[in-house]
Order: sequence, then structure tokens, then C-alpha cells
Amino acid sequence: MEWKVRGIRGATTVRENSPEAIGEAVRELLNIIESQNQLNAEDIVSVTFTATQDLDAIFPAAIARQRPHWENVPLLDVQQMSVQNSLERCIRVLIHVNTPKPQKEVSHVYLHGASNLRPDWGLTHTSSSVSTHS
Repeated sequence: MEWKVRGIRGATTVRENSPEAIGEAVRELLNIIESQNQLNAEDIVSVTFTATQDLDAIFPAAIARQRPHWENVPLLDVQQMSVQNSLERCIRVLIHVNTPKPQKEVSHVYLHGASNLRPDWGLTHTSSSVSTHS
């Protein structure tokens, strides 16, 4: 089986601009992405987080760095481009991983207010406001 680098997308919204709320949101998002994609930290090539300009209490990467076995994962935080009337208090993530899975089997995760960011993927809304796409 041939291994390739694949991208896993995800996003979530945060209830408030505080280290605790941002930490909770990032941990929830990464836990679900890791679980649904059976990720091994050794297979992660790099992770880029974006945060909207209204989130500046803590870097999402600082939260990710606390994950078990993520101490050597290259992490980067950038500010999301500000677009008029766009989703507020939003954290997005792009994880590049080495995997034998074809791209169509990768599970992308959109939580809470971010669950409608990719309507073209046909994400379905659940009662817990969690949407995924494989």
C-alpha cells in the first residue's frame, strides 16, 4: 500500500476569548480528528492553525503542544484573513499526515458554529453541532 501526504481539515468556534475556552475548543477538535482518522503523532507532517482576529488569548498551537506525543510535531499559528460578515471566534486547522488512506477516506471535522463552513461537502448537522466529512 502506498503512503501519501494527505490534508485533514477541521474548524470550530469558541464561546469566548479566554485561554480556557480556546483550550477546550482546540482539545475537542483535535480529539475528534485524531479518533476519526486513527492518527498517530509520528505520522503528522505539520499542523497549521488559523484563528480569527477576535481570538488572541492564547495560541491554539500552545494547546496542541500539550497533547501526548505532539512535542515534535511542527505547529504554526496564523491569523485568519478578516472578511466582512465572516464567522467570528473561529479556529481552523489543516493537518498534513502521512497515510495509506485515499483522500476520500479522510474525515474532516467541523464543530459548533463552524459546522456549516463546507456546505459543498454535504456535511450534516447533528444535535451536538458536530459535522464530519469522509
